Amino acid sequence: MQKRIYLFLVAVALLNLKISAQEKTDLQTSKIDSLLTKNADAIVRSEEVIIEINSINSIVVKTKRIVTVLNKNGVKHSDFYERYDSSTKIKKLEAIVYDAEGEEIKKYRKGDFEDHSAIGSGDLATDNRVKYIQYTPLKYPYTLAFESEVQSSTTAFVEPWFPVSSYRVSVIKSNYEIVNPNEIALRFKEKNFEGYPISHDKTDTGVLYSISNLEARLPEVYSPSFSDIVPSVWVALNDFSLEGIEGSATDWKSFGKWQYNNLLLGRSKLSDTTIKQIEELVSNAKTNKEKAKLIYEYVQKKTRYISVQLGIGGWMPFLAEDVDRLGYGDCKALTNYTKALLDSQNITSYYTIVFGDRNKRNIDTEFVAMQGNHVILNIPDEKDEDIWLECTSQTMPFNFIGGFTDDRNVLVITPEGGEIKKTKKYLPEENLQHTVAIVNLSENGSLLADIERTSKGLEYDWNYNVQFETPKDQTLHYKKHWGYINGLEVKKIELKDDKEAINFIENIKVSCPSYSKKVGDRLLVCFNIFDRDKSSLPKYKERSTSFVIPRGYVNTDEYMVNLPKGFGIADLPEKKLIQSIFGEYTYELEKINESQIKFKRYLKIIDGTFSKEQYEDYRKFRSEIQKIDKSRIALKQQ
Repeated sequence: MQKRIYLFLVAVALLNLKISAQEKTDLQTSKIDSLLTKNADAIVRSEEVIIEINSINSIVVKTKRIVTVLNKNGVKHSDFYERYDSSTKIKKLEAIVYDAEGEEIKKYRKGDFEDHSAIGSGDLATDNRVKYIQYTPLKYPYTLAFESEVQSSTTAFVEPWFPVSSYRVSVIKSNYEIVNPNEIALRFKEKNFEGYPISHDKTDTGVLYSISNLEARLPEVYSPSFSDIVPSVWVALNDFSLEGIEGSATDWKSFGKWQYNNLLLGRSKLSDTTIKQIEELVSNAKTNKEKAKLIYEYVQKKTRYISVQLGIGGWMPFLAEDVDRLGYGDCKALTNYTKALLDSQNITSYYTIVFGDRNKRNIDTEFVAMQGNHVILNIPDEKDEDIWLECTSQTMPFNFIGGFTDDRNVLVITPEGGEIKKTKKYLPEENLQHTVAIVNLSENGSLLADIERTSKGLEYDWNYNVQFETPKDQTLHYKKHWGYINGLEVKKIELKDDKEAINFIENIKVSCPSYSKKVGDRLLVCFNIFDRDKSSLPKYKERSTSFVIPRGYVNTDEYMVNLPKGFGIADLPEKKLIQSIFGEYTYELEKINESQIKFKRYLKIIDGTFSKEQYEDYRKFRSEIQKIDKSRIALKQQ
C-alpha cells in the first residue's frame, strides 16, 4: 500500500514535463509496482487532460502524458500526435524520451515533430494535418513524456476520457478535467464506471475525474467491444460551433433538423439533362423499388468512392451536380447524389448517419451529439422492410448492406428532423452457406472432388470478395481455407456472383494424393472434408467479461462420396445431434449402396450476448463439434 501511495505522488510530480534530477530517478522502470507491470506492454505513468470551454466557438485542450513502453508491442501506445486544420491550431507541442534509468535520450520541440497531411490512400483532398513523433527505440523499456496545447473554434466535438486505452496497458494515474468558467450548458455521459476506482469531484469552474492504479487487462475471445467494458466520459455542448456554423443539440429531432438545414439543404440540384436521362432509365420500371434498383446500379457504374475532408466538407456533402459531373465523391457525396436522383423520380429517401464497422457500434441514442463515421441511404417502406443502400460500393447488390452497417442504431436525417432507426438484422437462417460435393476416393488414398458452395446473407458478404482476387491468390485462398487437408491441389475455380438473388456460388475442383490413411487392409477416412469447425477457443481459469456471438449463421453440407473400389463400411455410426442455447449441430452418414455414402451436416450458431459463466459451455459445445467433424471412419477391404 505504501508503494502505491508513493507511485501516486510520483505521478503527480511528473505532470510537469520539465523533470528534475530527483524526478528522473522516479522515472526509473524499477520503481513501478510489479502488479502494474504484470501482463503490460505499456504503462501510463501519468496523464492529465484539461479541456477549457471558453465559448461555443472556443475550446482549448491541454494534455500531459507520460508512458513507459516495456516491449515492442507497447510502442503503439506511445504514438503521440496532434491533428490540426483551418479551425484547429497547435499552440504547444513537445516531448522527451527517457531510458530505463530515467536519463534523457532525446528531446523534441514543436519544430522537430513530423508534419504530414492526414490524407489516407482513399482520400482525394483534406486540409487535416498531423504532427507526430517518429521515434525508433534501440532498447526497452523507455519512457516518453508528451505535452501539448491545442485550440479550436469547432466545439461540436469534445475529446472524451478513455483512461484505459487498450488491453495490456496499465495506468498509474489519469486525470480528466473540464473547465467551464462561463457556465456554458454541457451534457455528460458516464459509461462503465462500475468496478473502477474513479473519483468525480466538482471544482470551482467545472468537474474533475480521476482514476489510479489500474492493472493491465488481457483480451478474451468473444469479448464485448472494448469501449463497452472500460470506463469513459463523454461531454457535449448544448450549443456548439462546427467549422463556423452554430448549432444546437438537445434532442435527436431538433439536432437532425439542424443538420438537414445547415449541411444538406440546397445540395441536391441536378441538371435537366441528368433528370431526363434518369427518367428514360426507369421508364419501364413498374414500382418504386424497381426504379430505385436501376438508379442504384446507375450510380455504381458512373461513380467511384474517394474521400474529401476539406473544412466543413468533412461533414457537408458535395453538390449533387458536381458528383454527377466529376463521377466521384465520398460517402456523404455519393449518398446525397443517389438521394437526388431518387428525388427526381419522386422516390423518398433519407441521408443516414451510422458508425460503419465490422464490429457493431450503435449511435448512442441517450447522448445527443455529433456521432458516426459513415453515411448510407434509407428508403422507407410502409408495407415492407426499409431499403438500405451502401452508396460507396461499386460491387454490393441492391438493398444489401452486409456486415459493415447491419443491425445497429442509426440517425436518419429528414426535413422534419432526426429519427433513430435500426438497420437490417440478418437472422441466422438468412446467413446460409450450403455446400454440396461429389467426392471420389481411391484405394491408394487419393481424393478427387467437385464442390459447389452457395452463400447467402452475411455469408455472401464474407465470401464474395474472393472473385476480385487474382487467379493465383484465389488458389492460395482455397488452399488456406482447407489448410487441414495436406497436399490439397486446386484444379479449377469458377465463381458466379448472382446479384439478383444475392447468392455467391463457388464451383471448385480439388484433389489430394493422400487424403485417406491406410492402416493394414483398412482406409481411415474423415467424411467431413470441406466444412470442419476451425474455431480455437481457450479455456479461462476465471473469465472477466460476458461473451458475445455477434452474428448467427447456418452451414449445411451434403456430399456424395464414392468409395474406393473393393472397400466398404460394415456399420455406419449413429446420427450425432447436439442441441444448445448456442445453436444446433447434426452429423449423419447414409448408405446409398455398397459403393456410395452420403454425408450430411447441419450447423446453426445463434447470435447473442451471454454471461461469462456460459462461456465454458460454449467452448465445450464447439469442442464437441470439432471432435465429431474430425472423426474418421474405417473402410474395410472386401
